[in-house]
Amino acid sequence: MFGPLSPEESALIARLPRITRAREHYLYASDGTRWLDCWADGGRALMGYRPKGVSLRLKNEIARGLYPPYPSHWEKRLEGELLRLFPGYSGMRIFRSAERASAALKLRESPTDPLEMPPVGEGTGAVAALWGRPLLPGHPAADFLFPIVPLPGLSDAQPVLFRGGGEASFTSDSLSPVILAALSRSSASVKEVSRNGNPLISPGNADIWEKRGPYMMFRGNDGEYRALFETLFSRKVLIAPSGNRGSIIPIGLVRK
Repeated sequence: MFGPLSPEESALIARLPRITRAREHYLYASDGTRWLDCWADGGRALMGYRPKGVSLRLKNEIARGLYPPYPSHWEKRLEGELLRLFPGYSGMRIFRSAERASAALKLRESPTDPLEMPPVGEGTGAVAALWGRPLLPGHPAADFLFPIVPLPGLSDAQPVLFRGGGEASFTSDSLSPVILAALSRSSASVKEVSRNGNPLISPGNADIWEKRGPYMMFRGNDGEYRALFETLFSRKVLIAPSGNRGSIIPIGLVRK
């Protein structure tokens, strides 16, 4: 699943020591420890915690003073990047939040996480709305796709991709070009690179994960997952705070 954490899940994440720096998929704490982050902010840190070019893009837009939510070229650029990542859609609208998007689209239910669905060709039916996970093989289609943009820490802006003819009934919210520029550049950073396994993720090399591209879903019950979480946490490895949420295989991971 994808969405807000429960109080119990938030409490697990809060057990981390104070983090002073993040680089790629590693977190560096004030106590001198280094953590491998396979939770990755729910997938928003798919490309690591410093997506290529985002810092420079933000610096340039801030230098231009483009804070206010006035029209700019960045919404169109973001649309182009997301349509590259998720082909088959015809356009994009963007909203201040996922909740605002769901209300504007009059959705009866929250978007479904495709990690909860079988791969395409194994009984997958059409759905009204899906979260969009970059690089997920055989990504299922939907009337409305809510891309999980790989920009960690930013969840206050939600693009929505639609199919032909679906745009007539709703319009975008006005957002700051600074935010749109960062979303555009982080989306452009998504590309296939090597993912090397790491025995820290699977103690004893047990086949406990269902792997789909860079994503992992746990195979087992809640008790087994809690035990695994504690084992990996003791080894300075952070996975998803519950077994019904996806973890990731960090891109470019090598054992150090």
